[in-house]
Amino acid sequence: MSVQPVRDEAGRDTAPAPPAPKGFVEALSVPATDAIAERRSRRVGLGMVADTPSLQFESGFLPVPLDPLEEAMLVSAGAGLSGPSLRDLGHPDGLGALVRWSGRSFPSPCNNQGTALFLSNDSGTFFVDTERLSPTGSSPADVDQAAAELVERYRASLVRTGDGRAELPTGPPGLFEFNAWNANQPGTTLFVPVTDMTEEYLNVLLVYLGEEQRVTIVDEVAQGRPAGLEPWVRTGRLDRERRMSIFQFEQRLLGIKATEAAFICQNIALVQQCLGLGGFTFSAYNSRWALGGVDVPGLGFRFERDRSGEPYPVGKDGIFEALTPPYSADADAAVDGFLAKKLGARPSALSGRMPDPSDETVAMMKAYYRYALDHYGRFPVYLDPMYMRIVCQAHHIDPDYYERFGPAEGLTEAHRRHFRDWHPHLCDEHGMPPRARPD
Repeated sequence: MSVQPVRDEAGRDTAPAPPAPKGFVEALSVPATDAIAERRSRRVGLGMVADTPSLQFESGFLPVPLDPLEEAMLVSAGAGLSGPSLRDLGHPDGLGALVRWSGRSFPSPCNNQGTALFLSNDSGTFFVDTERLSPTGSSPADVDQAAAELVERYRASLVRTGDGRAELPTGPPGLFEFNAWNANQPGTTLFVPVTDMTEEYLNVLLVYLGEEQRVTIVDEVAQGRPAGLEPWVRTGRLDRERRMSIFQFEQRLLGIKATEAAFICQNIALVQQCLGLGGFTFSAYNSRWALGGVDVPGLGFRFERDRSGEPYPVGKDGIFEALTPPYSADADAAVDGFLAKKLGARPSALSGRMPDPSDETVAMMKAYYRYALDHYGRFPVYLDPMYMRIVCQAHHIDPDYYERFGPAEGLTEAHRRHFRDWHPHLCDEHGMPPRARPD
């Protein structure tokens, strides 16, 4: 006979939440300055084996995966929702550039929030639906309830995309050799931020082609001619002296959008310190291999080919799709879809405070997009629509390695007490994790 949960008249579970681990309570009180000062890459985890010219070490412990509460804290810190945006831009064009109106744990240009988080652990490969991480609005009654609700929201946010750990590259050319021994190993959780470049690309186009900026975007490999924008240069709607090449435009976009994944990884790394976990941030995966465009399934993204025959990732079907073919039928559909989403999300309270894009500006956006498709067979021209460059990993550290090889500050008290404070049912009387060969 199964035990049924105790529920109130509204169907809510009223049973007491299980006690939160001591480590959860202590992690909440770690000063931010301490987490920053203690942030390190701690690469050696339980169960790992290193046999390299510079490191020979075999862990004497079993790999132990992170539990749901540990992962929930890392994901919420890395890519969670943080409430409404403050909307404190002093210029109507600046306010009008915003795409979304909720805050996130990482900064995003124009609040576009184009970076999604995927993760790989022993139980599967997942996409994190961050909307489901949103708090319910009511404050938990106590710390036990807070921990239980955090885990509940985290579990609800996970969309399974594969059974078992992601089949990512295990060596060159898809992964640098010096990361092959510990990346995506049993017991680890690998976090992979992937950024959609197309939405913010169209948003920045809206700014540059707007009546205030009037920038002429030119094709540097076609004698600097306007990239589909010649009619508006002739009429003077665009300023032929304010020139920016396609490559310059996309490099600027890359510079601002690539920071999102870096901030997500940094947030995760800082909370690792609070929890007493190991891990590291690295850029050793080749995007084409990791997303699944070569000889391993990777994250299973769809790839298309441009006019030169080069493959490029466009999205994960039904889960995370760029505003580009095949998900958008053509330039008109991509631009119209973006504008409908952007303008439809505007809060009614701000009606009248932001200018709508003119029909002429929208026509220029579509003309530029068509130029990219007609001449290069892709959009963007140089950037991948789905961009992946930096990832981070979290795992339980091997205490023997850090005690033997130092330095003394290699472990904090939170690391030394982690199993005692988080997993007392797994550790021995000395607070050590389970050994592969018990003494």
